[in-house]
Amino acid sequence: MSIFGNKKSQSSVPQKITSARINSSTLIASSMVVTGDFKGTDSMQVEGKIIGDVSVNNTLIIGQSGSIEGNITANTVIINGELKGTIKCDNLEVMKTGIVSKHINAKNISIDGNVTGEVIGHERIDVLENSIIETTNMECETISVHGKVHGKVIASKILEIGEKGFVEGEITVKNIRTEEGGRMIGTMSTYQEITPVAPKAKKATPKKEVSEAPKETTEDDFFESK
Repeated sequence: MSIFGNKKSQSSVPQKITSARINSSTLIASSMVVTGDFKGTDSMQVEGKIIGDVSVNNTLIIGQSGSIEGNITANTVIINGELKGTIKCDNLEVMKTGIVSKHINAKNISIDGNVTGEVIGHERIDVLENSIIETTNMECETISVHGKVHGKVIASKILEIGEKGFVEGEITVKNIRTEEGGRMIGTMSTYQEITPVAPKAKKATPKKEVSEAPKETTEDDFFESK
């Protein structure tokens, strides 16, 4: 997918901001505003603006000057700019200048920027020192907080709060570890795994024996039998 050309042909394009080095086959330059959905099998770097959904099989990078208003699906997502929409991926990095609002669903999440909305991780969420998170629901097996989190937090294995970490809100954890200097304000309850209840077997309804009602004999039947 190379609608807007390869990065090598763009001499004035800024250098990649992320530490991950990939060869993006599609580049949305900073001067571009594009409306529409994108779907590709390779990687993509956005330095301009996209209004629409983006789905790529490899890596999606939103540069510091880039923004997307729409839903994102990718293997890895790295955000230095802004996203207004949902993210579904395996690995997510929200860098120091990154801004995300709405919904995140990823296996592993690292946040060093600003996030507003729901954050669902499947293995680990790392909230770094520069991060400010306002969440309706943050949920994962392991959550490590070194920045600021406000809202509902659920850690099914462990919540770790570093010396500069601050968590405020409704907190549900199985285990918690707090370093000296770490702060936690709000209500706290113990996480309990929900055991699925097996559906009850339906009892077999006994079949009712239906006796055949005696046939009413008519006048015609009587004379026919004679």
